[in-house]
Amino acid sequence: MNNIKKIYGIDTLYFFFETNENYDDLFLEILDQLEDIKGKFQKKDIEFENKDLYINLKDMQLNFLGKQEGFYWFKDSNDFFRIGFKDKYKNRGLNDIRVQLQGNGIYTFGISSIIKLLQEYLSDYITSYVPVTRVDINCFIQYDLSFIKKDMFVTRKRKYSTINEIGDANNTQTIYIGKEPFKLRIYNKSLELKKSKKFEIMNEYFLNHNFNLEETIFNVEFELHRTHLKQFNINSLDELFANLKNLFISSMNEIKLIDVNSVSSANLSNNKYQAEIHPLWNEIINDFNIDEFMQNFFPIERLKRKISIYNENKFEFEYIALIRKAYINNLTLDTEYLNELYFKAKETFNKTTTPKELKKDYIEVDVIHESTNEKENFRLFKDGSLIKPLRTETVANLSDYELLVYLDKTSEKQHLSTRDNHIYQVAYKEAQKRNLLLNISSKEAMQF
Repeated sequence: MNNIKKIYGIDTLYFFFETNENYDDLFLEILDQLEDIKGKFQKKDIEFENKDLYINLKDMQLNFLGKQEGFYWFKDSNDFFRIGFKDKYKNRGLNDIRVQLQGNGIYTFGISSIIKLLQEYLSDYITSYVPVTRVDINCFIQYDLSFIKKDMFVTRKRKYSTINEIGDANNTQTIYIGKEPFKLRIYNKSLELKKSKKFEIMNEYFLNHNFNLEETIFNVEFELHRTHLKQFNINSLDELFANLKNLFISSMNEIKLIDVNSVSSANLSNNKYQAEIHPLWNEIINDFNIDEFMQNFFPIERLKRKISIYNENKFEFEYIALIRKAYINNLTLDTEYLNELYFKAKETFNKTTTPKELKKDYIEVDVIHESTNEKENFRLFKDGSLIKPLRTETVANLSDYELLVYLDKTSEKQHLSTRDNHIYQVAYKEAQKRNLLLNISSKEAMQF
């Protein structure tokens, strides 16, 4: 089993910054910036949402997420971290600045880099003490653990005996053992990534560690909260980082995977503590090494540029990338359509995009042309205006028959406008790519 690939690390990290006597100045400045942005919307009588608000911390822009538990929560534009600020005179049992590191930052720039960056930006308002509130220490393993069942675990304490199993009779996808403040999760990471926004980041991370993405990857992860960490006299980040190995080994010994084949069925039913520890569990314990993960340090100046204020250059880069993505996926684009989207975006300034506000303010109507008897769909709005909705087809998703029908319809309208011609050309190229069209010259066609 020694050839099994494993990556040890920290999958989640939450902590506070202890503030100094200058912090109140920062908090009032944050409130002022939020009110200033709100005022700009209100002056133009434009509706706004949380996502429209932001503050600047030196040259770093932070986007507003909302208020929760007394904290005003923000995130950086790349979603590397989330940070909350609260009034120092309220809820005094908590520190004033709370930080949650996100996977986007952890697996690209590294924990140490992001912490150092935040300490630099907040240097005028914080002390050197950084209390930790939660850490998830984990091991990604290139091994299919779907064979495990909840009766294959033994725990040293009764309070850890709460076990939840997700899967079917043959394959386990996820197992939860214990509950806050100490919990073990084992789950199919490959399966989770198919639904995750971190798909590309994590795949690149695994490839850099020589994992095979075609094979199953599982995650063995311990979630440790502040009250549990205090049992080991761990209160700060420095104390946490100095004791990561001991914490992980202790956790693995608190909850163990056993080898059910090492004892008889009778003993397994009556006293499974007599069973041997599964060799895989021992290997995970013995191979633990987090040095490389903690030494992943990205130059601060380059990281600063990465999370700098959103400007024209960044907008241009994202805009071009978005158009390229549309063309790659055979979406029909032209200046007329993009111009319509521009005005459509401007219209959203006058309304929110919450589910309540997005209720239809129009009714669907069919208009029948007397001369051709052709029926067209329109939207009738409250002001009496009739607007024909934009219809776009992703031709790559059509079946062969649907594509040929669509091609026939678009061919009749291809001369009406530049946009109609583009739509036809996209459909024609897709049909040609699938060999659905006869590849003959006009001269050969005359012979038929």
